[in-house]
Amino acid sequence: MKRIIALLLCLLMVVGMFSACGGSGDQTENPETTEVTQPGEEGKTLKILTLGHSLGVDCGFMLAKIAHTEGYENLKVATLYYAGCPISKHLTFATTDAAEYDLRISSTETPNEIPNIMEPITMKQAIEMDYWDIVIMQDGVFDIANDYTYKNGNIQTLQNYVKEHCKNPNVEFAWHMTWVPPVDSTLRATFKNGDYYDKGYLQFGNDRATMYQSVTKCVNDNIMTDSTFKFMIPSGTVMENLLSSYLEETDIHRDYVHASDLARVAVSYVWYCRLAGVEKLDALQYTSIPKQF
Repeated sequence: MKRIIALLLCLLMVVGMFSACGGSGDQTENPETTEVTQPGEEGKTLKILTLGHSLGVDCGFMLAKIAHTEGYENLKVATLYYAGCPISKHLTFATTDAAEYDLRISSTETPNEIPNIMEPITMKQAIEMDYWDIVIMQDGVFDIANDYTYKNGNIQTLQNYVKEHCKNPNVEFAWHMTWVPPVDSTLRATFKNGDYYDKGYLQFGNDRATMYQSVTKCVNDNIMTDSTFKFMIPSGTVMENLLSSYLEETDIHRDYVHASDLARVAVSYVWYCRLAGVEKLDALQYTSIPKQF
């Protein structure tokens, strides 16, 4: 019971901040762009492509099932996956047309099935595969907290590449604010490349709160003021809110960086809320939350 209470409190805090997240800065609505479909609207679809890594996979853990049970009939979500891939490497793979990815696809048509995996595949092939409505971008585990990664032009160059090859001329972009890795020693020990991890955290004094503050500042200064992004998905805030409840790092992480099953349920619900435009918790049924929680 404690775990489900923590999850619901987390959702309450994060869903309540959506309007502030999506509307801050200089972001403006473009009347020519595709309108996000609301749950229950017949004959409409919403197709999402994430340019990401395993944290994006975690967030899609239950997304199709949640959408199906909450009344969203036509959602398709695909994650272009390469382990730990930052924006800079995505851009390299794009410009060299490298078949380094696998594409993981799920939809409300088959919500209870494991994602269909296509591999190997290039970014261009994935973009051209469907009429994507929204492309979600995210950066590497430690890159998210470094201001220079937002200012070096790579994000804009990758957006231009997507627009060049996407079938939808009105494709929109969203930013996924991923989470801070754990500092718990038992979890960190599960990472084989310890030097990378230690160097990454060293710049933040080996302190989770310091890195999270840096992440939120980078996102507020660079993403929330960028009109090319329709909205931001605050998965990093979800994880911090879970920690502020009854839970420990070992409850919300299953290893050195990935989310536990409980945390994956939470971030999947927040992804659904953000994509479907749900702003009030009483609009949700919660029938997808596994019984063990």
